[in-house]
This record gives sequence, C-alpha cells and structure tokens, in this order.
Amino acid sequence: MNAISLNNLWSYLQGLSLTANNRRWLAERLIETPADTVMNDNEIRCDMKEAFSQIDGIDKGNVTTRDVEELLNEL
Repeated sequence: MNAISLNNLWSYLQGLSLTANNRRWLAERLIETPADTVMNDNEIRCDMKEAFSQIDGIDKGNVTTRDVEELLNEL
C-alpha cells in the first residue's frame, strides 16, 4: 500500500466514532499476524494468475467491480 493510500485510510479511521472496546478490537486486528501468511511459490503464482485474469476481465468489460465508496462503507 502506498503512502497516499495509507494516509487516506488513517484519515478515514480517525473519523470513525469508535468506543474504547471497538478501538481495542481494531488495534488487535491491525497488528495481528496470521500464522498462514507465508505462501509458497505455487500459491503466489496461482494468486497472481487469478489477479491478472480478473484485471483482464475488467479491461474487456466481462468483470464488474464495486465502487470505492461501497468498499469503504464496509469498514
């Protein structure tokens, strides 16, 4: 994630009115590292192939995406 995206995300998070419990929960999720984050070469290759396939579909108009506002509202 680039610096601009991180700054935008940080600004968005600061604008949320969260209770102390919600803040604690969010902080724990942001710093936790799942045990299965290490990927082997084949998993990386498959994920990249899928990502490029989706990008190709978007370029050709076969795949639709959601609006950025929708994604932010899920947070």
